[in-house]
Amino acid sequence: MGESTTILEAVRLMAERRGLAKVLKLYPHEMHAAAERGLKPLGELPKGTTAISSPAHIFNPARFERDE
Repeated sequence: MGESTTILEAVRLMAERRGLAKVLKLYPHEMHAAAERGLKPLGELPKGTTAISSPAHIFNPARFERDE
C-alpha cells in the first residue's frame, strides 16, 4: 500500500465524517488536490525551533472562580 493510497483513504474518511461524501463522489480530483495542498506545511520553521517548541498552556477553570 503506497503513500498515495493512504492519502486517498484518508480523504475518503475525512469527507465521510464531514458530510462531504457526495462532494467527493462528484468532484474526486478536486477533493484530492485540496487535501494534498492542506497536508503540506505553510512554510519552514524559524531556525532553533522544533515542531513543538513550547507546550500549550493548561486551562485551569478554578482561576476564574470568584470568592464570595
